[in-house]
Amino acid sequence: MTTKFYNLLFLLALLTTNIFAQTTITDSDLVGGQTYNWTSDTEYLLDGYVYLEAGGVLNIEPGTVVRAKQEGSNGDATSALIITRGAQINAIGTVDEPIIFTGEFDNLSITLDFTALDNETWGGLVILGNAPVGEDGGEDAVEGIPSENEPRVIYGGSDATDNSGILNYVSIRHGGADIGSDNEINGLTLGGVGNGTTIDYIEIFANKDDGIEIFGGNVNITHAVVAFQGDDAFDIDESWDGYIQYAFSIQQDISGEIGDNAVEYDGSERVDLGPKTVGRFYNGTFIGSGTFGNSNGLRLKADGAGQFWNCVWTDIQGGVFRVEESSIDRLLAGETVFANNIAFDFGTFEIDPGNDFEITGVEETDPQIASISRLPNNQLDPRPATNSSPLLTNAAIPTEAGVDVTGYRGAFSDNLWLEGWTALDEYDYLGDISTSTIDFAQNQEGVTLSTAFPNPAQNEALFNFNLPSISPINVQINDLNGRVISTLNLGQTNAGENSFTLNLTDFRNGLYIVSLQTKNGVVTQKFTVQK
Repeated sequence: MTTKFYNLLFLLALLTTNIFAQTTITDSDLVGGQTYNWTSDTEYLLDGYVYLEAGGVLNIEPGTVVRAKQEGSNGDATSALIITRGAQINAIGTVDEPIIFTGEFDNLSITLDFTALDNETWGGLVILGNAPVGEDGGEDAVEGIPSENEPRVIYGGSDATDNSGILNYVSIRHGGADIGSDNEINGLTLGGVGNGTTIDYIEIFANKDDGIEIFGGNVNITHAVVAFQGDDAFDIDESWDGYIQYAFSIQQDISGEIGDNAVEYDGSERVDLGPKTVGRFYNGTFIGSGTFGNSNGLRLKADGAGQFWNCVWTDIQGGVFRVEESSIDRLLAGETVFANNIAFDFGTFEIDPGNDFEITGVEETDPQIASISRLPNNQLDPRPATNSSPLLTNAAIPTEAGVDVTGYRGAFSDNLWLEGWTALDEYDYLGDISTSTIDFAQNQEGVTLSTAFPNPAQNEALFNFNLPSISPINVQINDLNGRVISTLNLGQTNAGENSFTLNLTDFRNGLYIVSLQTKNGVVTQKFTVQK
């Protein structure tokens, strides 16, 4: 679509839809040391590169729409919002009222005026922090934004706990303006962002370049979705030392020119290749381009090393794993880890099979995802198809603080957390196809106990439980005649989410009752053993 056609659509839509007050925001409208509150009764139009400088705080309330011009009126090649070192953005939406960043003429009352192929309509969101980065001198200028004589584009420092604010239920759409050769803006760029920053429920939809690119820092991200990006879904550079849990990506199946890797992972840019950090991905579902396109799974390069726990790589036309020569030593040293991954329906397992290494920890089996679709036909459902899906078995149990123990592989169990706030939902991609169910029993004191993973179980079963307060825990398993078959003493257990695994090697086929005994009462569940 041309810009003129977008203008026409937008003007026609204004005649038939509610008109919000609109405020144009230029760089001079945001200054350091001030607090700004953007509210949902106004739409904000970014005009050019807009910087929030050190000491500035931008609060954006649920339901707010932030638009951006394709080109800045002041001669800027495009428009983008840049949160600089020492500033904070608190964009806190909800599942029912997400915060949306999009192009100027994206009519949100018409779901398909902009499609998954419409990108470059503006730049993107850039957040810069003071956390360590793998660059000589400890600093760098962010890509995608002109840096000549512009000190505000610098990121990096020594504060791993640096706090750049909160992103919660934020959808970033149709961005990725190209301002020069190999100089495109990502949907969300994080440069030297510290782990004091909170990013939970973030979507990048139809960005021209990468979905989320991380340059060093220590930031953690949960519930991240990247759909139909032009290059990599997740691009890691400069010694990032954080984790992402619940990551979902899906690539277009239109052309080999659209999309590349689900994850591209680089190490340090320093001469001494330090710091030798290892970033972590937990519970990722990475769907490639299917029969068409040019998708790959993971590309490890430039001395990069990462851990991938309970991740699923599927529907990939190219190779699932590519470990370039510069990263092989770290793989052989055990720094790169694949813990109970699944790979299925791919062109090749390794792009460089001639290299002298072996990738272990990856099961080649059908994950039985409920439904894969790249069309707005309500047929995309990346959850386990049924309770017999391998996604609900053999999950590795992470020990990192802050990381959930899920009992399943991939980004989803029976909770399709994409619903309600994403463009994927709004544009009618999502469907309710899965028949898997995971129920939690709960007593009056707030103790919960999940069903078994899997159910029916064979040789072992994992249960998740949640405690309102610290408590000694005993587990008892009875058959239907009331006989005690097995007991398990978990000892003093902290409040919050926990789990335990039952060894069922000596159990006969049949129905059993597991009782979780706590100081706050007892919760029971039934489960089946079927060998």
